[in-house]
Amino acid sequence: MQQDLKLLGLSLLIGGLCFAGLMFWYQWSARSLSPQEVERYMQTISAQTQIPGGRHDLPALRRFLETDDGRPFYTINLYRFHDVADYPRGAGFGGTGAQAYDRFSRIMIRLLAARASHPVFGSHWIGASEGGWDRIVIVRYRSRRDIADLFASDAFADASLHKWAALESNQRLLAGAIQIPGGVFAILLLSALIAALSHLGAGALSLFTRRRRFIST
Repeated sequence: MQQDLKLLGLSLLIGGLCFAGLMFWYQWSARSLSPQEVERYMQTISAQTQIPGGRHDLPALRRFLETDDGRPFYTINLYRFHDVADYPRGAGFGGTGAQAYDRFSRIMIRLLAARASHPVFGSHWIGASEGGWDRIVIVRYRSRRDIADLFASDAFADASLHKWAALESNQRLLAGAIQIPGGVFAILLLSALIAALSHLGAGALSLFTRRRRFIST
């Protein structure tokens, strides 16, 4: 009985530590970018040779990074797709603009997740909007450092081939963020509970095996 209680306590401790670690990783308030870091990121991004590459508005991006406050933020993205994807000749891809954007999204999800960032909302239905937008996507970024690091990666620049083949036009709005979406909080808590229960289950199995051997002898 005492050993069972120790096992339960250790499992809860492991779960709590996992949850605290995930929360810190997800929500930590990064120090703002230094001028030297901004310059380094801008040099890396502007030197990318991928075609079509990121197609960044470099002056606007520099201003955005120079005013970094180290906090999370959201981007509200509106997209209108080409009927037929506009790939460069010889790219080896085809399909509709929406299909091209889905190729970009599959890569982008992995790049975002590695930086504690993720979409929080997406919809194909925009209603009777004046711009005739085909899709809206809201993305939560942990910090401006993370989006700069993402933009500076070759993986993002390579994936932009699909993004720009997809888009006829797009618009992006920025919004500050200080709260964790409830769904993500639940996911982090569930991950911690799984870690705790996995440890508890392994310990219980080991204890059951030892007792069975004892009884059989």
